[in-house]
Amino acid sequence: MNSISHKKIIIFDLDGTLTKSKSDLDHEMASLICELLRLRYVAVTSGCSFQQFESQFLNGLPESSNLCNLLLFPTCSASGYYFDGKQHRFSQAYTNLLSVQDIKKILRSFQRVFAETEYVHPAKTYGPIFENRGSQLTFSALGQKAPLRFKRKWDPNQQKRLRIRRLLRTQLPDFEISIGGTTSIDVTRKGVDKTLCVTKLKERLGVGRRGMLFVGDALFRGGNDYIMKSTGIKCISVSGPKQTKELIRRIIQNVKVVPFPDT
Repeated sequence: MNSISHKKIIIFDLDGTLTKSKSDLDHEMASLICELLRLRYVAVTSGCSFQQFESQFLNGLPESSNLCNLLLFPTCSASGYYFDGKQHRFSQAYTNLLSVQDIKKILRSFQRVFAETEYVHPAKTYGPIFENRGSQLTFSALGQKAPLRFKRKWDPNQQKRLRIRRLLRTQLPDFEISIGGTTSIDVTRKGVDKTLCVTKLKERLGVGRRGMLFVGDALFRGGNDYIMKSTGIKCISVSGPKQTKELIRRIIQNVKVVPFPDT
C-alpha cells in the first residue's frame, strides 16, 4: 500500500468498479472520490458516452469536489474531457470520431455475423440495441436501458459476446472491438482503446507509467479492463464498488501522510 500512496494518478473503470452497471454514483462513493480528488489526480475511463458520465458520475459528486484534478475518458478513451476552470465545465480535449461510412460498415458487419451465427435477439429489449456514441458504436444485447438483473443473466461468462467479437474481427480488421459492461460490444477506430488514456495523461500531466495506478473489476483475461495490463502500469482488481471503497479508504489513509510526489 505504501507504493500505491506514492502514485500521482489513480485511474478507475466506471461500471462495476465505481458504480453498478449504468447506476448512479452512491453518496458514500461520491464522498470518497471527493476526498481523493483533494490529494491526487483521478481519471475515469469507460465505454459509456460523456452524457452517461454526466448523469451517472458527475452529477453525484459533491459541489466541493476539486474537479481540476479529475479527467474523464468516455467511449473507451476514444475521447477525453478535462475541467476548464475558467468556463467551470468539462471541455472535450480530443476525440476520434467514427465517420458515417464507418458506422454503416460496422452495422453491416454485425448483421452478417448475426446471420452467420444464427443469433436470435431477445424477445424483449429495453431501448435501442445499437448506440452511436460519436467515437464509438456500442451494441447492447438487451438494449441501453435494460435492468441490471436481466443483464447479469444474459452472458455471465461472456461466451456469447466473445464468439460475436471473434467473427467481427475478421469482418472489421481496421477497428478495435472490445467487450464492454455486462451485455455490450464496443467498436472504435483502430488503435483506440482504454489504454489511450495512459498516453493522454502522460501528455497532459507529465506523469510516467510508474506514477499511475489502475483499478477495475474486469482485469481477468477477456475482461474489458484486461488490456490495461499491457500498459505496464500497476493494476488492482476489485470485485465491485464495495471493494473499491475499501481500497480508496486505504489509499486516502496512506496518502495523507505522504506529500504529493515530485516524480
